[in-house]
Amino acid sequence: MSDTERERDDAGRPKNARPRDELGRPLPRGAANVMQTESPARTPEEALARGIEHFNAGRYFQAHEAWEEGWHPAPEPERAPQ
Repeated sequence: MSDTERERDDAGRPKNARPRDELGRPLPRGAANVMQTESPARTPEEALARGIEHFNAGRYFQAHEAWEEGWHPAPEPERAPQ
């Protein structure tokens, strides 16, 4: 794979498998991943609380990821932009 190609999942959607630093910034391929991985939130409320905790700690990328995890399974009317 060239440096400009992206890894893709089975459906053809782009994946970002690059390692990340503790703030979620991408590191060069082959670098050690420093960002802690979390088990998936069991409920949207857990994802919300986890996102708030990350946000308040200055971990904005992780907050975004936690909130997105709670948003994806929501019914379509709740996902629509306001």
